Amino acid sequence: MTASTNYTPISYTANDYSSLRGLKGITDEQIEIHLKLYNGYVSRTNALFAKVAAMANAGQTGDSSYQELKRRAGWEWNGMRLHEYYFDNLTPGGTAMNDAFAKAVSERFGSVEAWKDDLLGVAKSPGIGWAITYLDRKSGQIWNHWVTEHECGHPAGAEPLLVLDVFEHAFSVYRKPTDRGPYLGDFFDNVNWDVVAGRL
Repeated sequence: MTASTNYTPISYTANDYSSLRGLKGITDEQIEIHLKLYNGYVSRTNALFAKVAAMANAGQTGDSSYQELKRRAGWEWNGMRLHEYYFDNLTPGGTAMNDAFAKAVSERFGSVEAWKDDLLGVAKSPGIGWAITYLDRKSGQIWNHWVTEHECGHPAGAEPLLVLDVFEHAFSVYRKPTDRGPYLGDFFDNVNWDVVAGRL
């Protein structure tokens, strides 16, 4: 017997990133296309959770279609949330690196330059996904990590500090799909280090 439920669907509103016009290197057209993709993730996340709620309330949690929606949720929700981390840690022209963040990564890697070299090594890995600097609050450790697509490989319990989208969609409007290296330079020219440090 399936227990009765009154599952309330989760609903999200897309953030306003109009302030990201005028980034250094990364064109407004690139950001506009990227934001359309992000808005698609928000819409699909809402639609997915609404369908999950309806099926749960109808006692259909044992259906394979319900289970498939649950599997799909990680792709859509992480696609939404990782893009928010990414856009949130950008600002036109960037800011000076925050002392708190510089101190934190220097303690772990020996220097800011060593941390950045390590992150760039991760970001240049073949594949589609994300290069993320994570903080493990339990141990205090900071490290750089590759996440495949949106949902594969997140270290459990770790919190993102700096989030870098390395899908080709992040730069292929204004650069060739093979130009990941130059795009990484553009990304670092626009990092809002105060936002990054605020995640410590």
